[in-house]
This record gives sequence, C-alpha cells and structure tokens, in this order.
Amino acid sequence: MDILPRQNIMVQLPNALPLTTTKNLLLRPLADSDAEDLFAIRSRPEVAKTNHPKTPHQSVEETREWMATKIFGEGSAEHLIGRHFTYVLIENTTDRDYHQDAQQPPLCDARVIGYVGINEVYPSPEIGYSIHPDYWGKGYATEALKGLLELWWSLPRQSQGGDVAGSDETDSVFAICEKTNLGSVRVLRKCGFGVLQEMTFEHDGGLDELFIWELKRPLQTK
Repeated sequence: MDILPRQNIMVQLPNALPLTTTKNLLLRPLADSDAEDLFAIRSRPEVAKTNHPKTPHQSVEETREWMATKIFGEGSAEHLIGRHFTYVLIENTTDRDYHQDAQQPPLCDARVIGYVGINEVYPSPEIGYSIHPDYWGKGYATEALKGLLELWWSLPRQSQGGDVAGSDETDSVFAICEKTNLGSVRVLRKCGFGVLQEMTFEHDGGLDELFIWELKRPLQTK
C-alpha cells in the first residue's frame, strides 16, 4: 500500500538481529520454524478482519508465503535486500536477566503469541503487529511495539545518497489501521503515534476508512 510519504533516511541493519526482552515478553527475530505458530494467529477470523487482505490464512504454506514478504527485496536499499526487521513474541515467564545472559539459551521452543516488525522500508518504514486472541487485553501489543521501536531508533542511519543522516532530515515510522480498529488506535496512541492523515482505501471487499499514523524519532536517540 504505497500511500506513505517518502523520506530520505535509511537504517543500517545488523547481520543478525539481537534478542531483546520487555517486562513480560521476549522478542526474538522471526525464523522459518515459527510458521505453525504464526498460522495459528493469521488463521483466526478476528485477526484477519483487521489486516489486508481480510481473509484468514488457510494453510501453513500460505503463512510461509506471507512470512517471505517480510524479507526486504526490490525497492529497498542494496544493503537491506535479503534482511528483515520482524520479531516474534514469547511470554517472558522467567526472570528477565535469564534472557540477557548470553550463556543461557533463549526460549526458542516456547509458544509464539504474536509478532511485531517493520513491514517495508520504502518509501518509509511501516510497522505491523498482531497478537493471538488468547492474549488480547494484556497490553502485550503496546509493550512489544515499544520494545521494537527502541531497537529501531538505536540503529545507525544514513541518507539514501550515502551521506551521514543530518539532524534536519525527517526520520519517522508510520502505521496504517482502520478507524474502527479501536485496539490498534489505543496501542498507537500509547506508543506516541499521531494521526498524519485520514483516507479511504478501496479494495475488492469494499471501502476501508483508514488512519495514517506517524511517529518521529525521539530527539534523545539522534
């Protein structure tokens, strides 16, 4: 959905994304082995109705195909092609310091209850997330998005022309959600996003009234 304003800032992604923890969650980089758990989320009608397209996934293979779209490809800067910035969410039921100890194994086998990430980087970074309905109402989406944003803002940056990014250049992330998706509206507001634009999006299933959200990079991270 190419409806976002273009910006000239490009992040530098590491070869391997780091693990991170929040109060209640472990954020682990997306892996091929997550397909079945993600299918359990993307196949739920109540999840699908807030996504585009609005059809629940019918098979794990369909979910794998969707996962492949999280890999940045044509249209991205050369140094981003083949990389991604998507994390799966696992409940952090043990002591937080356990996951920060490099000698301890991460909870790779625990159930994935959601995901959060940057869907695309061109023309501007756009975030996306979903939580399994069994875990709605716990504040996990807000917590996960704040954790992701902390990682995103910490990445080194440059202008797409190759120069070091200047302080006067716009550096924002964006989100798109339906006006009726009150859960996402609350999450985005709690994370500091503001409505940049309202628009109508026409698709095969009808019309969606959308909010386009923007969050500027905090000054203290520049």
